Amino acid sequence: MKKILLALALVASFGIAENRMDKKAEISYARVLEVIDVMGYDYLRVDENGSERWVAIAKAPVKAGDMIGYDTRSVMKAFKSKQLDRVFDEIVFANEVYLAQKPEQFVSLKAAVKQKPVDEKAELVDVDFVEKPSYTVEELHKFRKHLEGKEVSLSARVYKVSHDIMKRDWVHLGDGTGNEEQLTDDIVFTVSHTELKAGDQVVAHGKIVTDKDFGFGYFYPVLGEEATFELRKK
Repeated sequence: MKKILLALALVASFGIAENRMDKKAEISYARVLEVIDVMGYDYLRVDENGSERWVAIAKAPVKAGDMIGYDTRSVMKAFKSKQLDRVFDEIVFANEVYLAQKPEQFVSLKAAVKQKPVDEKAELVDVDFVEKPSYTVEELHKFRKHLEGKEVSLSARVYKVSHDIMKRDWVHLGDGTGNEEQLTDDIVFTVSHTELKAGDQVVAHGKIVTDKDFGFGYFYPVLGEEATFELRKK
């Protein structure tokens, strides 16, 4: 699952002992040693010129052994992760993240998410789009520009629910369609509050917004807002 949540909001809710924000972005490059999935984003233990450090980034197709680039503007000291029940002496929350598609050639993660079509052989074109009562996850990604501002429905399974972040709950949905490597295999619908849990089968209704950028690398090409949910029998 390639999901992204709001590290900035999470940091604010967790509390930090020290926060250093530099005006100028300095990009560091390192090799990934370990990846930990935490609340829809990744904690990376990296090796930067022989020194290890922790970097938090938006959920991305990164694995041990990969090379990445990241900005170091936001460094958190004595940061406690409630999910891991662990205190990090220091962790970088990266806003700009770069992935190496080829040796020594890095591409912005945000740009990569924006520019990748669902089908690499077929760009989104008007003749592909047909308005209908319900869409798949893959179609919501593919036709996001056509659906922007419209109310849509989706039959899907709840993968995860993250509660009370930026005064809303974040429901991660998937239906087996889409491409994991292209980050189109699931979608997030937000709601003020929900009792849904992982494994629930639902029909989700919500308004589509596109290119939602919350900063700190947390960019949503497509997002469902003001959602309501109908439970279905499993």
